Amino acid sequence: MLARLLFLSLLLLGSYLLLSAWFAAERPQPQVVKQIAEKALRQQLCQTPVLWRVGQLDPAFALTAELAEQAAHNAASGWNRAAGQELFRHDSVQGFPINFHYDERQQQMLQQAMLERNIQRYDSNIEQRAAALQQQSEQLQLRHRDFSQQNQQFAADIAAFSQQAANASQANLAALQQKQRRLEQREQQLQQQAQRLNEQHAQLQREQDYLNDTVADRNALFSDQLPPLAAEVGLMEIVNGRRNMTIFAYSTANALQLTISHEFGHALGLGHTDNDTAIMHYALNLQQTGPTAEDVAALKQQCGF
Repeated sequence: MLARLLFLSLLLLGSYLLLSAWFAAERPQPQVVKQIAEKALRQQLCQTPVLWRVGQLDPAFALTAELAEQAAHNAASGWNRAAGQELFRHDSVQGFPINFHYDERQQQMLQQAMLERNIQRYDSNIEQRAAALQQQSEQLQLRHRDFSQQNQQFAADIAAFSQQAANASQANLAALQQKQRRLEQREQQLQQQAQRLNEQHAQLQREQDYLNDTVADRNALFSDQLPPLAAEVGLMEIVNGRRNMTIFAYSTANALQLTISHEFGHALGLGHTDNDTAIMHYALNLQQTGPTAEDVAALKQQCGF
């Protein structure tokens, strides 16, 4: 009897170990379960068109609801065209809110935009003045070269006249006197021409000094330049499947549209990319125009289109 009980105990123990090993092999690990759940959530975000609306609009932005809505419409249309299907749809009641919250980021961006405009104005003025100065300098060099040639010719004529005067006779005295008067007139003309050239040179130097001062003033603006805006100017939050977008800052209407388009990508579950031409690049830049083929490819891979 004891031997039989011992056999049954060993049999139960063996069965338990086998079942434990089987369940350990078949049961998904916690990290795998988390990844599967995240993937399912991301794909769920793409199943139906995302409804959006303009929510709270901070009056400090001096932005009308119509302009804010137009920027969002343009951003949504960009995604819909790129994907070839309706990903986003405006719904003034059921749509998730796009809120505009004014803070120090917008103040910094406005200051940065004003600084950039001032620098651009300086650059335009400097470029125009530098081009005019270059042209005037080349013309003055030509006039200097022409004056030098005339001066050399005058010196040769004076030398020839002196030789003629040394060998002059009473018969050609009147002709020499007439030639002398012409030489004196030429000398006066050359003196006047030299004076004008000196005045032009002085004016050119004043223009050069003014240009140098303008360049110095332009470069001094960089001492007031703010560091690049590192904080997020837009934020997309998804909590329990509910979306909420907040815009903190923008510099232009186009920048606002691109920021909303970027956050729309996050609304579909997309992350950041290192390609600076993609709308999902981690920083807004001049290379972006809207969703690219890379953005759409990432979306299709994630959503299983």
